[in-house]
Amino acid sequence: MKKIYLFFILFPFYAIFAQNTKPSKAEISQIEIIDAEIKEYKASAASDPVTATKKLLQLKEKCEEIHYINGAMTSSMGLVLLYYNEGNYKKTIEESRFVEKYAKELQAFDYVSDIYRMRSNAYGEMGLLDECLKELEKSLIDIDKIKSPNRRIYRKSLIYESYAGAYEKKGDIKKQIIYRQKSIAASIQIPGNEPETINAKYQNLAYQYAGLGLIYSNLKVKDSASYYFEKALEIQESGKYNIYVNGRAILLSDMAKFYNDNGGYHKAILFAKKAEGFEKQASMPYIRKDIYHTLFNSYVETNRQDSSKYYSKLYMSLSDSLLKSEKENLITPVKQIISDKEHENQDNIRNILIIAALVLSLAILIGWLYWRRKNKLVHGKYEDLIAKINAKQSEEDLELQSNVENNVPKSSIVITDETIKALLLKLDKFEKSEKYLRKDLSLTWMANNLNTNTKYLSEIIKVYRNHNFTSYINELRINYIVKKLYDNPIYREYKITYLAEECGYATPRVFVNAFKKETGFTPSYFVEQLKISSILYN
Repeated sequence: MKKIYLFFILFPFYAIFAQNTKPSKAEISQIEIIDAEIKEYKASAASDPVTATKKLLQLKEKCEEIHYINGAMTSSMGLVLLYYNEGNYKKTIEESRFVEKYAKELQAFDYVSDIYRMRSNAYGEMGLLDECLKELEKSLIDIDKIKSPNRRIYRKSLIYESYAGAYEKKGDIKKQIIYRQKSIAASIQIPGNEPETINAKYQNLAYQYAGLGLIYSNLKVKDSASYYFEKALEIQESGKYNIYVNGRAILLSDMAKFYNDNGGYHKAILFAKKAEGFEKQASMPYIRKDIYHTLFNSYVETNRQDSSKYYSKLYMSLSDSLLKSEKENLITPVKQIISDKEHENQDNIRNILIIAALVLSLAILIGWLYWRRKNKLVHGKYEDLIAKINAKQSEEDLELQSNVENNVPKSSIVITDETIKALLLKLDKFEKSEKYLRKDLSLTWMANNLNTNTKYLSEIIKVYRNHNFTSYINELRINYIVKKLYDNPIYREYKITYLAEECGYATPRVFVNAFKKETGFTPSYFVEQLKISSILYN
């Protein structure tokens, strides 16, 4: 899910769950004024983040001057959230050091846990996933020291959410699902005896249900995706809870894409138009781009040309603008990584991090653009192949033989019917014998093996198998290895070199090219999708 929503889940709780020290009577009036100002600028952070940042910095300095540690801690936490929400992860991490110091001094264990989690999130956004997971481990160390059960359980639900986000970046779908389910289980345990608590509980539940819906939607598991999306929608439309417009826009956009991908174009338009209305209130360009893309696709499918052209123009214009912005800011995460690592690590790590971050950022950008263009078509070919396997259509050779006997094509050379029948029987035995896996296989060898000549054999393959000799052998070999990979999970662990040798190819490159030509995708992609299916259904 999109990180901007995280800000709106967390921010109110740092005001609600603040821990107060006991100031002297002489200081109480000034402290009350400071507390009221901190609360005011935290509340205005969503609508005016620039002013909120400036004022909270001033309040933090004032609190430090008068040694009001609790005020310094709460104002500093407000700054952490503001920096994180604007994407400035360097400042997020730097400011988090202050919160950590104040929270440990006050033994404010809810803040201790929160600041480790926020720092983890910042590392995660910078691509430093090992550091991200280390900080999450720290967030759980003192969590049982939080006295309030509401605060303790709620923070556990947020930590599990952060774990899910980290494993999403690592590409571990199974753990991502597990931690979203853990976050849901923790949220359900939060008692509903305070309005703020109830709202926070259902905010997180809606967020987790929507996250699971998106996961299953991307994995093409339609029933599960629909179930979780509807659960999230039920919470948002109940009217009982104050769900932020950002979360509404994200959920409705994801649901619109889900229905568009599954042929429900009228529903897709309905949800996308609702999402468009909420997005106008929150201004999230990446969500807006997704909405435009869904509306364009759905209007095309429903033959509404004027609307499809309108949203196509909006989508292309916004995409160009965002791509330009991404290119201009590509170096920013690298600078942030360098700055933070200068604080924590030795100087000789700097150059490695610069190169790694730059290469990673470029790879993500290029990979994302390529995935958007190619993934839908490639995955469709994969699903078609799986459907054929499940329907036992891998025996098309037998069906083809039956068909050609009833409607024999005209051959360009004269071959007697008796010879044709004999050669077709020999071809059938040849295909079942798996002799096509020989590396030294050639048309001459095969003709000698079948006691015929190359001219007759080549003509029979062309007319009755609808192939030339090379493509005929490729089809047999690729069908063989596809079935092995589908039926036997151990084959999915083998290297491409072994798979190539297993089905008779001299080099992995020739094998990969033949596999892609026959199926429309690479053997690596096929293995990856089979592993994902295995995780989901085992």
